[in-house]
Amino acid sequence: MNRDDARMQAALGQIARALVAHPDQVEVRVVDGRRATRFEIRCAPEDRGQVIGKEGMTIRSLRILSAISAHRHHRRFEVEVPG
Repeated sequence: MNRDDARMQAALGQIARALVAHPDQVEVRVVDGRRATRFEIRCAPEDRGQVIGKEGMTIRSLRILSAISAHRHHRRFEVEVPG
């Protein structure tokens, strides 16, 4: 994992922990793929809705932030909340 990945992982974790009721259960995993680096935000099942947001607005915002960072570093990032 390079420095850009570590920074994005930390930023996503910090934002997700601020949103949920159980911040100690938030974990951001980095999965390196051929085409993109995927960040999986794992949290307590009852907190998934907070991370996803109403009509997906929160997760969409996190994806936009990661896309901006990825573009600046000529990379591709994906953000997911696995079920």
